[in-house]
Amino acid sequence: MPTPPRIIPMPGVKNFRDMGGYKVADGRTMRWDKLYRSGHWAEFTGTPETGAPAYGITTVIDFRSDVEKKRHPVGWPDGWAPAYHATPIGGNAAAWVQDLYERLSTSPFPAKELRDQFILAFETIPVANADGLKRFFDIILEGKPDDRVLFHCTAGKDRTGIAGALLMRALGASEPDITADFLMTNDAVDLPATSAMIAERLSEKAGRAIAPDDVHPLVGVEPAFLDAAYASIERATGSVDAYLEDTLGLTPMRQARLRDLFLEG
Repeated sequence: MPTPPRIIPMPGVKNFRDMGGYKVADGRTMRWDKLYRSGHWAEFTGTPETGAPAYGITTVIDFRSDVEKKRHPVGWPDGWAPAYHATPIGGNAAAWVQDLYERLSTSPFPAKELRDQFILAFETIPVANADGLKRFFDIILEGKPDDRVLFHCTAGKDRTGIAGALLMRALGASEPDITADFLMTNDAVDLPATSAMIAERLSEKAGRAIAPDDVHPLVGVEPAFLDAAYASIERATGSVDAYLEDTLGLTPMRQARLRDLFLEG
């Protein structure tokens, strides 16, 4: 049987992915069709035929702020009514990016400053928003064995990326697989093409050429982002494993339940 794709085209939704298929430390495998991650769903145009995987999702965890949800409202088409959990997590650098757009016509494009802001966001999210991440795991653990879970933010790369990495770590996935899943955003959004499109749009606004490479942090991710999150966690709690257990409440018993829910084999 062919391996299912992890990146799944979904009408009106960016960065929609099935997290199944990864082997973990105890020899089991992350189940397919159980855990999904993505960007927001406000522009979803699928039907049961064109967006079939979505209609099987029973639980949605939304990391966006109220401001983001006002801009892109939550709504589900007829025939799909998942249990919805608003679980706001800050740190997506949105205010800074908005300020960037307003400065473009009078200042050079601040490529290093942009990247530094995303590094700072990754350092901040797991510590300043530990309550939201704990709630993320609580919701999953309170679910039923047949639940299919989607978690998302606006772009599905920063807050969702951190949550996905921590979830994979709790399930026993290897660091190379965790990093590979994190970086899959760049393929899902077609980083070169999307960066070129955004750079062209910003160049018109700025009245000067802006290089596509300079806007990568707006579109994609890099290993240094996840490294920044881990380093921040280690400074705050000593280790990622201690953070999972002591800060997010993933005791050995709760990690065992998590693995029973989402691993097979």
